[in-house]
Amino acid sequence: MTDRPKASFLAGDGVAHVLMAQSALIFALNYVIGRWAAGEVAPYTLGFTRWTVGALVLLPFAWHLIRRDRVLLRRHWKLLCLLGFLMPLMGAGITYVALNYTTAINGGVIQTSLPVLILLLAWIVLGDRSTGRQVFGVVLAIVGLLYMVARGDPAVLLGLDFNRGDAVLLLCNLCLAGYGVAARLMPREIHTLTLLTMVCAVGALCHVPFFAAEVIQEGLPPASTRALVSLVFVAFFPSVVAILGWNIAIARLGPSRAGFYMYLVPVFSAAISVPFLGETLNAYHLIGAVLIVGGVTVSSRRPRADEPA
Repeated sequence: MTDRPKASFLAGDGVAHVLMAQSALIFALNYVIGRWAAGEVAPYTLGFTRWTVGALVLLPFAWHLIRRDRVLLRRHWKLLCLLGFLMPLMGAGITYVALNYTTAINGGVIQTSLPVLILLLAWIVLGDRSTGRQVFGVVLAIVGLLYMVARGDPAVLLGLDFNRGDAVLLLCNLCLAGYGVAARLMPREIHTLTLLTMVCAVGALCHVPFFAAEVIQEGLPPASTRALVSLVFVAFFPSVVAILGWNIAIARLGPSRAGFYMYLVPVFSAAISVPFLGETLNAYHLIGAVLIVGGVTVSSRRPRADEPA
């Protein structure tokens, strides 16, 4: 087995790994910025800005691909609308609502459960076959998720006394998982950039009534440094830079290798939000994260040839 040339780091896997780490950092910063902006910028204003600017930035690059794929887009317009509802509005937009009530650390830890939630919904919706190992991994991750949401106290779950923001974040991640499952139904002939641009556009439209209601009730955000930084960040980084980088890296590394970078999201979230927002990292965060990561790792392992389904 020969070593790769040193130049291959920049030409291949090295760039993909950098893009993955960069995307994980941006996803973590999205929770931190969303929490930082709470009370200064209304949540649906953040979401509307994020997806509208994302669509406008991508449109010039995707226009020729959209024209090429227009027949397939028309044929699958209902599924496209579902994707735009599940990810930009329910999965991402309402996250900013949740961050008015919970911490960026919680957001980062809960997001690590996304792979097992996708696996769970794929079993239910698509009838994917599962192994005993995968079932165990899903159960382990869900236990970790509930442990963290309950702040290490089972009585919180029994009394339904958990943080409303954490409950909304769970809903957001279920919707993101639904997006991941529904996206598998789109024809592979549709270019990734076409799909991303159209999902951004549909997501922006889904935000319009909520954004309009916020403007009527609260007015536009103030021209403060916090508001401007928050709006500029969500406009360009989570929906354009991070998702494009993530897709490019997955195409190079494959989903199983790339998925482990999601574990960096809670690490980055905690590392930034503790000094920047004054949040506290507790034992239940660590225990919950270990259980979730363990469950995701177990459920993501490829089954052996002799392992029963």
